[in-house]
Amino acid sequence: MSVTIRDIAEALQINPATVSSCLSENYRARRISEKLAMQVRTKAAEMGYIPNRLAGRIFGRNRKKNIALIFKNDTGGSRNLALLDYAIRFLGERNDCDFSVLYSKTSNLHESLKNGIGLGIQDFVVIGYMRGRDFAQSQLEKLPSLRIYACDYYFDDSDQEFPSVVGKIGFYRKEFYRQLKSDYEKSGLAPVKQAYALEIGQKLPDEADPILYNVDEVGDQFKFGKDVIAPVVENMVRQRKCRTLLLRNDAMAIGVIDELLLRGIRIPEELAIIGFNNDAFSEYAKIPLTTVALNLQDAVKELLQNILENRPVQRVLLTTPRLIVRASAPPPLGEEGNQQ
Repeated sequence: MSVTIRDIAEALQINPATVSSCLSENYRARRISEKLAMQVRTKAAEMGYIPNRLAGRIFGRNRKKNIALIFKNDTGGSRNLALLDYAIRFLGERNDCDFSVLYSKTSNLHESLKNGIGLGIQDFVVIGYMRGRDFAQSQLEKLPSLRIYACDYYFDDSDQEFPSVVGKIGFYRKEFYRQLKSDYEKSGLAPVKQAYALEIGQKLPDEADPILYNVDEVGDQFKFGKDVIAPVVENMVRQRKCRTLLLRNDAMAIGVIDELLLRGIRIPEELAIIGFNNDAFSEYAKIPLTTVALNLQDAVKELLQNILENRPVQRVLLTTPRLIVRASAPPPLGEEGNQQ
């Protein structure tokens, strides 16, 4: 059974007429606040409300450039939220282009894509870590005119195949970590290990010398680092099999730090620990965390500018990571690095 305006009104406990006004193009003229309109539109997207009549009225008869911003909230962190805020502010400051934006915060990417496609949108910007299976339901190969960009993508062999219509913004993880591992080994901080919490079906990157876990889903990253990775790492440190540890995100790294400190491992004297994301909380860990920062803002700005100005957009937009050096690991090769 299809979702109706009345269903949305009941879910939000507001009048159906208010829902109708919020979904209309001229809701401001009806004295509807931006906050309420966004709340109604988000709920409509979550519930899969796709009225063709509304699509024609809002998107079909004008020449606006229509963009969907989708924030995948099941993989969110402070960095992804900051990127979403940046994209919204950038679009809000544009006064030289006529455009509309559909915003959706969801853990079900397929439903949000379906809703946007039903509204006639062709340009999607998805913020949050993507996997190939996220797009499997949508059969995007049948819609080659779409442009979808995954804005938190790591290019390496561990990732499943993406549909050809999906562009990617990110960096080459394998090459970056290979160089980082080499630099720390040359600094006398070997052996260097990477902790991979691979989900079922993911391939291990080539040339990896990992601490490896196959899991259905990692879940709480901090708890996974504390309860699963840290005990294994402790044994490796005491056996001198690990001197530097690279982790896939800051929450996991901080969980490892907390547990290893309780177990008497000195950081960084016995073990250097490096996270990834440069989340806002990373510098406030018990041992401030050395981490890899990935600035996606410039690439997202370039993408949005090209979409709004009808210029060709590359399918791959690369960004360059940088090491933020704090107390949990020294800079490699005696360099000062980016101190924070």
